[in-house]
Formats: sequence, structure tokens, C-alpha cells
Amino acid sequence: MLLALPIALAAALLPSVQAGMYGQPVLNLDAKSFKQAMATEHAAMVAFVAPWCGHCKNLGPEYTAAAQSLSPLIPFYAIDCDDQKNKGLCAEYGIQGFPTIKAFPKASKGPAKDYQGERKKGALIEYAKNLVPDKVKKLRVDKEGKEDDIIKGFLQEKSTLPHVLLVHPSAPSIPFLWKVLAHRLSGKMHLGFVRDTTSHSILSSLEIYDSADTAKDATRVVSWPAEATSHESLAEFEGAMKFNALLEWLQFQLTGETSTSNDSEKVKGGSKKQKPVKVPEPIQTGSSDDGDANVKEERSVKSEAAARRAKLDEAERRDKERREKAELRAKQDKAEEEARGTSDYLLDHNEQEKREREKAKDGSSTVNAPAPEAVPQEPMEDHTAREAALNAEKEDKAADPSPEQVVTDGEEEPVAEKTSIPHEEL
Repeated sequence: MLLALPIALAAALLPSVQAGMYGQPVLNLDAKSFKQAMATEHAAMVAFVAPWCGHCKNLGPEYTAAAQSLSPLIPFYAIDCDDQKNKGLCAEYGIQGFPTIKAFPKASKGPAKDYQGERKKGALIEYAKNLVPDKVKKLRVDKEGKEDDIIKGFLQEKSTLPHVLLVHPSAPSIPFLWKVLAHRLSGKMHLGFVRDTTSHSILSSLEIYDSADTAKDATRVVSWPAEATSHESLAEFEGAMKFNALLEWLQFQLTGETSTSNDSEKVKGGSKKQKPVKVPEPIQTGSSDDGDANVKEERSVKSEAAARRAKLDEAERRDKERREKAELRAKQDKAEEEARGTSDYLLDHNEQEKREREKAKDGSSTVNAPAPEAVPQEPMEDHTAREAALNAEKEDKAADPSPEQVVTDGEEEPVAEKTSIPHEEL
């Protein structure tokens, strides 16, 4: 089966992709596994990185988040160009700086494109989505009552291929998941899309709408074999509307037959069963033993299908847990980095305050120290003249009883005024 190829590839690559710079669902490839992946996948994104590159580490959370958003529709890969066994591959694609992100719209079947956009989740997602060409036939219901003509016209296009139609109750545009499926199965199946009317006229025209059946969603997927001309030969998908389940069911339409009820129940994986519409009941012939054998076979097929469904659900659950763990690790790493930055800042800040206090203390001690009095050098005088000068100075002081002393040129300021330092300044 075609679906076995991607599953087998993932199993083969698993041991070699676990160790790397980025977490799941980004696959860290080497030169050998890269060529294997490019041989089976379609559109893909590849980051060429190096473990010592700071920008590569900064890219990690955004690149991983984009991969999680588009998984499993578009795979995201990473290649360590610092690894000796990958140097030839990196040289082949002209890698000269890190990180270098390249897009592969057709895997190894077409040229790679350099991604020059912003290294953010949203920009990476939009760029990757534009790699997928639109190969879906969009149908429009312009007037109720013409639904049968619209369906017949769709079946007449590429009549040699099986046809598949997605009927959506509200989506105005083609879902990206459906575009990816059409791209994957291009040339093998013809996929269409139609937005149903509020009265569900498309589903009613296909005779698969029951207003009393509230268990079914109004979103439906139906298929026709090649050369079909009417809705009477259609089969309806009844599994979960998820990529892997739909891909497996569509690939079954290419390799299996849907003409009998027994064959219709052999669909495994995400699909519950394939339900043919308006197929006559087979005529019962043979003994009751044949009937018992058919019942046992039918139960066996249902049991096997249930086991496959449970296995697929378990795989999806584990994949979800891995993504959640990866997100939790990224948040913890970011929190630890922020905590380290805050601690370093506080240490530096406290050290700076300590130095400033010591500096202020040293400056205050210098200011408060009394300045030594200068000893003037005076010429030699006789004692009589000196005593006369002292007496004259005493008389001047007695004549001026003002308590405030005017500082004149040549006199020093009082020491008390020099030691006045404002508290708000350091």
C-alpha cells in the first residue's frame, strides 16, 4: 500500500533523527536520511544549522512551533552542517552561513528555494503553505435545483480518474488539508470542493443527508470510481476528518474495490468503514453454514478495523504528548534563562551600590578632615612695632561688634562651612 512508504520511512529514520538541535516534530536528518525523505515527501522545509550558531538556537522555538502547526501536512527538517558526514550535502546546496532555510516545493524532483522571510512562526507557516499548489476543483452552487448538473459536470472532468468531493457546510475557501491531499494524489485522483447551501441541497442531491441524524457532521467526503457518471456508485468516508485517516482511505480507493459490503469494511486506520450508497443487497445463496462463515468473517474484519483504529488513536495521542513535552521544555528553558539574567543583574547592581557607598565614605572623610593652617613667613620686626600693631588690631575689633565676619581676599573660610554636604547627593 502507498501509505506504508511514509510509515516505513519514519520508522527507518527514527534512530537517526532523535538527536539534534530541534525537537519534535522537526526531524534532524543526516545526508543519507535526507535523500530518503526527499524521495518520498512532497513540499518540505529544511533548516541547515550548526550547534555553535547563536542565531540557529534562537530560530529553534519559532521553527519548531511552525512545524507543529503544519504537522503532518508539511514536514520540517534540520541538518547539522557541522557534522562531518553532512558537509558534502551542505556544500552541494551552497550553504555558507547559518541558519540557512531552504524550501523544497517538489522535494528532490525540483530546485530548492532560499527562504528570505522573517524567522518567526507565522511567516514560516505562510511561506510553507504557499509551496502547495492548488489542484482542487472548486464547484459553486449558483442556483438551487442545479445540484445534479454540477455533480455530473464534475464527474465528466478527468473521467479516467477516481473522483473525490469534499462537501463543507460553511467554509468559503478550500481547506489547506484538502489542498495537500490533492497535491499528494495529483495525477491519481481528481479532488473537488463545494460549499453546501443552508438547506443542504448538495448532500440531499447525493442522497446522503438525514436531518434526523445528529451524530453526523455536515462536512462529508464522498468518492466515485473512475468512469462514474452518477452518484449511485459513490462511497462515503465515515472516519475522523484528519489528514492521516483521509489519506489512508483515499489510497484505499486506488488499490481496493468498493463494490460489495464485505470489501467496504476492509478499510482500516482512521476510517470506520466505507459505506456504499444505494448498492443492491446481494442475493443470499448456499447453506446456513455459509451464512455463519460470512458473519464470522465480518466480525473478524470489524475487530481488525477496530484494532487498527485504536492503534492510530494511540499514535496520535503519543504524538500530542511529545509536542506538549517539547513546548514545556522550551518554556522551562526560557524561564531559567530569564532567572539567570535577573540574578546576574541583581549581583551587578548590588556590587555597584557597594562601590558607590565606599567611594562616598572616602570622599566624606576627606572633606571632614580639618585643613592644616598655613604658617606665613613674616619679616623680622622689632618688638615695639609688633606690640603697637597688635594693640591697633584689638581696638578695631572692639569698634565693630557685628557677629558676622566678612570674608575678604586672602582670608580662609571657616571650617564649619566647608563640611556642609547635602544628603541627597552622594
